[in-house]
Amino acid sequence: MKAGAGSMVEGNSEWSAFMARIDAAQEEFAHGRPGDFKALWSHTDDVTLSGGLGGVVEVGWDRVAARLDWASSNYAEGDRSNQMIGGFVGDDLAYLVRKEIIEAKIGGVAARSRQELRVTMVFRRGADGWCIIHRHADSQMGVSSR
Repeated sequence: MKAGAGSMVEGNSEWSAFMARIDAAQEEFAHGRPGDFKALWSHTDDVTLSGGLGGVVEVGWDRVAARLDWASSNYAEGDRSNQMIGGFVGDDLAYLVRKEIIEAKIGGVAARSRQELRVTMVFRRGADGWCIIHRHADSQMGVSSR
């Protein structure tokens, strides 16, 4: 993971293992199976989600969990990849910025389509290790006129 500034933990086996779990869980998510991804979140009242399929910002684990279930149900036969843009890993707080690409049957449509998302995720380290506390994803990859 690259960073514009700050401390990155390349070679940090705990962080690398957590990122591998996120990538594997998101692959499952693109097949309509959100359980592994949900397990990586903090299950607290302060988590937030601005999902890539639009809608309001969800606050609190119960609302975030319900939104993740709904969002995952919109994907079938999916494949995911990502391109790291930047991030920071501190002792107990981290973030990443990346582009995620999902190729799947989306929204019940029979043909596969491609979804490109700009994603920012924020993580907190607790007694049980790293967990997600915020995710913002949107599909606004194009440049608008100024």
